[in-house]
Parts: sequence; C-alpha cells; structure tokens
Amino acid sequence: MIDLFGLSAARIETYLLIAIRVGFMLALVPVLSARQIPALVRIGIMLILTVVVSKLVPTIAPLAGLGQLGVAIIEQALVGLIFGFVAFLVFTGIQFAGEILDIQIGYGVVNVINPQTQQQVTIIGEFEIAFATLIFLVTNSHHFLISGIVGSFNLLPLPDIALNALLYTDIIHFFTQSLFIVFQIAAPVAVALFLVNVALALMARVAPQMNIFAVGFPLQIFIGLTMIIVSFPLLGSVLPQIFGEVPARLDTVMRVMIPVK
Repeated sequence: MIDLFGLSAARIETYLLIAIRVGFMLALVPVLSARQIPALVRIGIMLILTVVVSKLVPTIAPLAGLGQLGVAIIEQALVGLIFGFVAFLVFTGIQFAGEILDIQIGYGVVNVINPQTQQQVTIIGEFEIAFATLIFLVTNSHHFLISGIVGSFNLLPLPDIALNALLYTDIIHFFTQSLFIVFQIAAPVAVALFLVNVALALMARVAPQMNIFAVGFPLQIFIGLTMIIVSFPLLGSVLPQIFGEVPARLDTVMRVMIPVK
C-alpha cells in the first residue's frame, strides 16, 4: 500500500479528485476565472479550496486500478465544467445584451478585447460585463459561488456521478433563461431605439429631402447612450436578482447528477 507523506493511496486519490473538480470549476466560474488574475493566484486559490474541502470530505474507498481512477478523474472534470458553464451563462447573457445594444446604436463594428476571455467584444458589451462584475462583487455573489463549490461535495459525493437526459434538459432550460436575461437588460434601450427608427422612417416619408442618415446616426447614439445611463438604476436592481438565482441553478444541476443507489 502506498504511504506518501503519511497519506494512504485512498487519501491521495481523494485529494486528486477534489483538486480536479475545484480546478475545473475555477476555470469557468465568473470573475474567479478572469485572465487578469495571475495564474499563480488562481492555482493558490485552487489549492486552498482543495485543502479546505479535504477536511470536510470523507476519504473514498480505494479505486481498483488506473482505469477506474481515470474514469473518476474524467467525471470530476465534467462536474467542474458543467458547474462553471452554468454559472457563466449569466454573464454570457449580459454580454450578449450589450452586443445587441451596440448593433442598434451603431457601435457594432467597433470591437475591444475582453480581458476575461481574450476575445473581441463590442464596446457596450464590455461595459455591461464590467458593470455586472462590479455588482457581482459588491453584492458578495462570489461568496455564493465559493460556497457552492464547497457544498457540491456534500451534495454530489466523490467519486461517481450520473449522466441522464434530465441533465441536458436542465442545461438547455438555463440557457433559455440566459436569453431572457438579454431581454431584461436590453429591452428599455432597444424599445427606445426602435421608436427612434420608426420616427426617422416617418420623417423620411414626410420630408424626403432631409438627409436621414446624417440626422439618424448621431441621434441613435445620443438616445442609446442616454437610455443606458437612465437604465442604470434598473440594472442595479435586476442584476442582484439574477445573480441570486445562480445558486438554485447550480443546486438543480448537482442534484440531477447524483447516482441512484
């Protein structure tokens, strides 16, 4: 029997599986997975959470061979990816809402680099993500994520999980809810810009000699930016509610993966 630093083989396997799940969760969850956080800091957070969780999780029974250990590692990595993906869907919806506003305002062709994902995003989309991140931190929603990471080991013990059609159904349902977030955030500005476009269309019919493009483009920018500023209080009340629903989503997904004994 392996006895490394006073740890049995079963205890080493327990530490390994905990680290795999926590590591993959931290690789996708909002804010904590940001590229601005140095890699060493993220590794340090993973190790700290692994040690904390290891004090709360009982040692698993020794796994029979490398094949079973490999399957357990893949399962824990999958749990981490699903957990992080469901948590990140909220921020995906927020960014998508910003990109829709960019297209309507006229900023759709102007892109910047998102420091979290290192991908090109539109200006308003990046602004919405930055504002949502501030709300996320101010409301201590990241504490719920950390609690969810630790609590997942009580809800879904090591090492086995179950995959069924209900899991995919829940993920699709949460994805559609993320699209609803788009309407919650983008609706006020989008409706205002739609009315502006209708008014410009009527003006073009009434006064064909008017250069609608010269008038309409700056007017859309002005109305769009004004409505974004006016809708800030709305976002301040809507975003905490959206973030508050994330723990319930994660709990639902974790429960679906509990193996039937």
